[in-house]
Amino acid sequence: MAMRSANADQRRPIRQLLGKLVKAPAALSVLWPVLLILGGYVGWHRWGSEHVVKELYRVDVAKIQITEPPSYVRANVVKTVYRDTAMEGLSLLDTQASAKIASAFSMHPWVRKVISVRKLPGGVVDIRLEYRQPVAMVLVETEDPTDQQNYVFPIDGDGVLLPPTEFARAETADFIHIEIPGVSSQDRFAGTPFGDPRVEAAASLAEVLLFYREQTQLASIGVHGDPRQNKVPQLELTKFDRTRLFWGSPPGQELPGEPTAEMKLRTLLGAQPSNSMDLRMADPSSSMNSKF
Repeated sequence: MAMRSANADQRRPIRQLLGKLVKAPAALSVLWPVLLILGGYVGWHRWGSEHVVKELYRVDVAKIQITEPPSYVRANVVKTVYRDTAMEGLSLLDTQASAKIASAFSMHPWVRKVISVRKLPGGVVDIRLEYRQPVAMVLVETEDPTDQQNYVFPIDGDGVLLPPTEFARAETADFIHIEIPGVSSQDRFAGTPFGDPRVEAAASLAEVLLFYREQTQLASIGVHGDPRQNKVPQLELTKFDRTRLFWGSPPGQELPGEPTAEMKLRTLLGAQPSNSMDLRMADPSSSMNSKF
C-alpha cells in the first residue's frame, strides 16, 4: 500500500486543525459559536455594512425634487437625467455628490442653469433650475430634392437648439420664424448652440420681440444684404401682411451711432400699421421703461 508523504500532510494545516477540533473534548465545542460570531462580525464590517450604506444613501429618483418646469417642457427632466447619467450609482455620502448632480442636470437640453443643489433629511435632493425658453423656430429646407417639406427647429434666445420632438407642428406657428437661406440642421444636437452666427443673431432679436409678436404682427426674421459684406448680421423683420421692416444690427451689437434695441422697439410699437420703415432711423432720444 502506498504511503502518504510527510509533505502532503504539511500542506493541509487547516484540515488537520479542524480534525483536532472535531475530536476535541466537548468543553472545546464552545469555540464553534464564537468562531461563527467572529466570522459574521468580520464579514459584516468588510462587506455587509458597505452594501447597506450604499443602498441607504444612494440617490433615489423618487426623492429628487426640482423647480417646476414650464408648460412647454413636456419631458420628465428628473427621470431623463437619472437614466442618462447613471445617477443610481451615486452615493449622497460622496463629498462631490452635489457637484456631480449639478453637472448631470446642466447637460439636459431644457436646463439653462443649475442654481443650487441641496441635500435634505431623508435622502431628499432639492435642485433649483433655470429653464430655457423657446423664442423662435428656425426654418430649414431639406437637402433631399424629393422632399418638398420644410422643417422647423426651436431655439432659445442664446441660439441653443431645443428638443424638436416636443413641439407639435401646429404649435410652431405660435412663434416667430427665422428664415435664412442656406441654414442646415445637419449635426445639430438639442442643448447645443445652433452653430450659425446669423441664426444666433436672429435668436437674440426674437427674444426681445417675444412678448410683442401679436401686437406687431411679426411673422419672421431674416438677414438683409450680403452677410459677407457685413461683419455683424443685418436683420430684417417681415410682418404677416408681408410688410418688411429693416431692423439692423442684433441687440447689443449695434454699430457706432446706431439706435439701441430699446429705441428701435419703441419706434416699432408706435408705428402705423403696414408702414415699411428703417428702424435704424429711430429717435435716439426715445427710451422705454421696460427692460429686456
